[in-house]
Amino acid sequence: MSKKILIFIVLVVAIVLCYALFQLPRQVIEEGGKYCSIDNDCVVFGETGDCNCGCYNKENLPSSTGGECFCAAPNSCKCMNGECDGLFISNFKECVEAGYPIFESYPRQCKASDNNTFIEEYCAKEDFLQIMTLEKAKEIAINSECGDRLKENHMCNEITGTYWIDLDIIKEGCNPACVINIETEEAEINWRCTGLIE
Repeated sequence: MSKKILIFIVLVVAIVLCYALFQLPRQVIEEGGKYCSIDNDCVVFGETGDCNCGCYNKENLPSSTGGECFCAAPNSCKCMNGECDGLFISNFKECVEAGYPIFESYPRQCKASDNNTFIEEYCAKEDFLQIMTLEKAKEIAINSECGDRLKENHMCNEITGTYWIDLDIIKEGCNPACVINIETEEAEINWRCTGLIE
C-alpha cells in the first residue's frame, strides 16, 4: 500500500471523527435537550395539541410550541437511559409501577411528578362507611376457596357491597367469579352458570 493511499485513509477517518464530534453537541442543542442524569432534570413541555410537546431537559427546552403538528403531552417525565422520557399515567397502579411515592392513607395515594394524585382502587357499599381496596379484596380471595386463580377482570357492586373478580376456572356453561363481601371480609365462588347443571 502506497503512502498516498495511507495518508488519504487517515485524512478521511480524521474528517469523519471531527464531523461526528462536532455534530453531537449541536444535535443535542437543536433537538431540544432530552439528555438527563436524574428525573429532576426532566420537565413536561407544552400541552396536548401543541407542537414539540413532550419531555425535555429543563435547561434546554424548545423555543416554542408553534407549528402545524399535534402531539400528546405526557403526565410526567422520568430519566431513562440518559434521556427524558414521557410517562402516560392514568391510574394508581401505573403511578406505583413508575416508581412514584405512595402515601400510606386508606385508600393509598400515589403522587406523580406533575402533582397529579391517583387513589388506589376501592369498593364501598352504599350508606356504609367501610371501604375495601382491590388489593385487600385479592388478599382475602386468595386465602379463601377462590385460591390464587384470579383474573384481571373485576367489578364493584355498591348495592350489595361486594367485589367480583373473575376466576381462571373452566367449567362448561359457567363463568365463575370470586365474590368478596366488604362487611364480613369473606369470599366465595359464584359459578354464574347458565342452563341446566348436571
